[in-house]
Amino acid sequence: MRDREPAAARTGAAGLEVAGTLISESGLDVVFLDLHGEAAPRPEALRVVLAEQGIVVADEHIVTVSSLGGTSALARAVAGQPDPGQPAPVEDGSHGIGSNSVPRRALALIPVDLVTNGTVLGAVLDDPRLRTAALAGPDDTFLEVLRIDAADRPAAAGVVHELDPGAPESLLLELVRRLPAAGVTVKPVPIGGYVWARPSGPGESATAELALIELPERRVRLREAARGGDGFFSTFVLRKLSWRLTGVAERLGLTPNQVTAISFVIGLAAAALIATGDRLPAVIGAVLLQLCVVIDCVDGELARYRRRFSRFGAWLDASTDRIKEFAVIFGLAVAGAQAGLDLWPLAALAIGVQTFRSLADLSWSLRRQQLDPPVVPVPQWQASATRVRIPQGYVSATDTHGVGGWLKRIGHFPIAERFLVISLGAALLTPRVTLIVLCAGGLAAGVYLLAALASRGRSLAGDQTPKIVADTGPWFGAGLLRLRGRSAVIAAPLVAVAEIAAVYLLATMVQAQHGAAVMLVAVIAVAHYLQAYGVREGAGEEFLLIGADLRLAAFVLLIVLPGLLMPVDVENWVTGGLWALTAVVAVTSAGASLKSWIGVTR
Repeated sequence: MRDREPAAARTGAAGLEVAGTLISESGLDVVFLDLHGEAAPRPEALRVVLAEQGIVVADEHIVTVSSLGGTSALARAVAGQPDPGQPAPVEDGSHGIGSNSVPRRALALIPVDLVTNGTVLGAVLDDPRLRTAALAGPDDTFLEVLRIDAADRPAAAGVVHELDPGAPESLLLELVRRLPAAGVTVKPVPIGGYVWARPSGPGESATAELALIELPERRVRLREAARGGDGFFSTFVLRKLSWRLTGVAERLGLTPNQVTAISFVIGLAAAALIATGDRLPAVIGAVLLQLCVVIDCVDGELARYRRRFSRFGAWLDASTDRIKEFAVIFGLAVAGAQAGLDLWPLAALAIGVQTFRSLADLSWSLRRQQLDPPVVPVPQWQASATRVRIPQGYVSATDTHGVGGWLKRIGHFPIAERFLVISLGAALLTPRVTLIVLCAGGLAAGVYLLAALASRGRSLAGDQTPKIVADTGPWFGAGLLRLRGRSAVIAAPLVAVAEIAAVYLLATMVQAQHGAAVMLVAVIAVAHYLQAYGVREGAGEEFLLIGADLRLAAFVLLIVLPGLLMPVDVENWVTGGLWALTAVVAVTSAGASLKSWIGVTR
């Protein structure tokens, strides 16, 4: 449902005018506030803006706060009781303003004279990740748009009762300042590069309306959909290109998951072209790989642009990234085999070092958060110093660092830099040199991380049970849970890389096809990644169906020992067993991981 059905206006008591009464279990309750009774009201324009953002207005009121009983009328609207004599029903079946009265829907408080872009209201009111939130400018400036979560409305109504009706202009500011004391956390939502105004006269109103017309809202929204925290190449190259493709995807009506699937298919096609071993297909594959990386930025930008997120989408993005990377590494080894070179050990090494580096980095980050949780500052809300805010350009979400900061980012050898190395190597160098550079970069990043861990290990000491960021299985996991300090950070990644090394070395010892061994290694590495990302995303810490301990036991008992002891065709037996185990690990780890991600409540 996208359009609000109109309803006849009716007048309530104490200065409360109800302009629409469409009651439903979904949507948003909206209160337009006439704070001083002299504003040039814009309810129709604001309704159009809300509709353009796809916001369903379930129940709408206009409250003149400065009128007799205005704050009481506002309190009833906040509590979900528009009429004094006929309280609105609530989910627990009770009536009246009290701690047990929980309205069905979230509430938006918006000044009736507000002039702003629709994206601004959508960011505060239509983001499913937010509960109670307020529009914020620089330096904790409160820009007088407030979303109150349904569960927080009773507490907010109690705060409204305490406000001074003689100071209507500061009413919203006082409300947002007092909500934390009532147990309500207010999340600031930065306004970004958009227009905001509370005009005090025709001149300011005309200035604001002109700024609205001139602002390229869609372009700004696309540019601000980029996330922060990326590496150097992603920030300065990929994100400069991806927002344009995000606009194309949005116009075509693609979903983020469809974009992820497109990126995945292009990545596999790039791996297949690189695997041919011929220069022209390899060059085309290198170009496709970079296109794949750019498109890989689009799915997240599209989700943020539309403010629509899903657990399945997060899982799909995390899993396909690793599969694409390992598929291209596998393709490089196949290209070497086409030229008569045995590059399978280098491919296995590349997968192992990247797995260790990524898991160790994530393990360290989670351990630091566990021992020293980040403190979320409470905004010290201030009134806006100006009534008309006209931006000078979009606000970039990408981080800015000095030279030292960017060198550290590059030192972590993030995925965009790894794919750049693979693309350049496939197009200009040989598969052997490409894999050597990839392994060297991963080893250097691992050494850098270990050195940093050794120098800062004391900060990781603590009694908290560590988070296991690898699919170690219950037997190995039970031992890892007893560790503390540096060992708690590094043990799980070491188990993962030890499993990868053991599987590859034992498989080659019993004359297995090296390609089959590397494929199993890659699938095992993906299983470890899925477990690690699941822990990071709060999807529980239960191990997947077949962990490292059970995998190694099955591998030794069903493949290695028969290959060594039984009078069978060793190569066919072992290779067939490897492919069978690869299929079992892939299906069980993906299924168990997806189930845990989808089942989590966030």
